[in-house]
Amino acid sequence: MQVRFPRGSMFGEPGNRSKHLAVLRETFDALERIEAPGSSVVLGHRWEAPPVMWRGKGLVEGSYS
Repeated sequence: MQVRFPRGSMFGEPGNRSKHLAVLRETFDALERIEAPGSSVVLGHRWEAPPVMWRGKGLVEGSYS
């Protein structure tokens, strides 16, 4: 499963309970759909909050460092 959220926020923006639950549900659904080892599913959720700051720099959607 892949989400395009900053590292440390794999279920979405802090406090966004509805998105957290949606990502979790879609993760469980993906477990049923993935048929081959190494396959993945990209979830369509987008980061909606201001960028997360790390060392004075904003982490943007999909950044992993």
